[in-house]
Amino acid sequence: MLARCIPIALALTFTLPATAAADADADAFWSHWSDGRAELSGYHLIQPRYGEPREGHAVLVFVTEPFSRSKAVKVDRYDRSNPDHFTALKLNHARYFQTGVYPYSLMTSVFVDPAKGFAPVKASFSGQEWCGHVYEEAIVGSGGVDVQIHSYFEGETDRRAVPVAMLEDAVFITARGLMSGGPGAAPTGPAELLPSALFRRLKHRPAAPMKTTFAWSGPTTATVPAGRFAVRTLSWDRAGTQCALDVEVAPPHRIIGWRCADGEKAALTGSMRSPYWRQNGNRDAQLRAKLGIPVSTTGQ
Repeated sequence: MLARCIPIALALTFTLPATAAADADADAFWSHWSDGRAELSGYHLIQPRYGEPREGHAVLVFVTEPFSRSKAVKVDRYDRSNPDHFTALKLNHARYFQTGVYPYSLMTSVFVDPAKGFAPVKASFSGQEWCGHVYEEAIVGSGGVDVQIHSYFEGETDRRAVPVAMLEDAVFITARGLMSGGPGAAPTGPAELLPSALFRRLKHRPAAPMKTTFAWSGPTTATVPAGRFAVRTLSWDRAGTQCALDVEVAPPHRIIGWRCADGEKAALTGSMRSPYWRQNGNRDAQLRAKLGIPVSTTGQ
């Protein structure tokens, strides 16, 4: 049986503004992202927790896959004639770190529609540590975001409608400018933002919008374990904490790193394009070295 996370390589077309530049950007995007592989990037991570910096690693997995608008799930059999089906760009953002004797394993999945300006349609978050686990799902609709949270903490299980136009979890996608020539086009200016699920989980904050302003700077040069890169930097305020995201100027406009004033920091250690769902043998663990992350792990 094939692994359930296998994407379907698709060469799709859709309607964009009738300009040669837009058509070229769309063609380049689908040529790159419909090749049946995922983009994997590893990062050295500093994650503040309980008043101390914790060393760990993060992985960003970008991949396209068929999606159902009505069910908000990946479809098993894609039908291009079905208006409910479209090809989503998915980001799985995983973080692993340890606090004393016990580890944290956190992952956010974000699904956006490339044909609609990379508008998010769904985000989900799961967190596991030795005290228990939590799960959050956010479905984006025309009137806002329906957020449902399940938690092992009393009083934190919740469902609410959030009237917000932007998800912070989706910024790691939109900032890349994958159909607009690279970073710098969006997001920009004032915005109503739903802070990331990971931030709200670690701070035990409810899902509520906040005001922020996005601003771009650069280009400049960033030096990380994976090398030196020309980047543009997106900055914004997250509930009183300034954050910045470095995005590669050259294609494919990867995330080179990020940092926040509270001590959170990540730097690119390695990247590759790979059909990783097929690389599940014991010998394939060595491929993790290309990402600069631990080769031998337990559940990470």
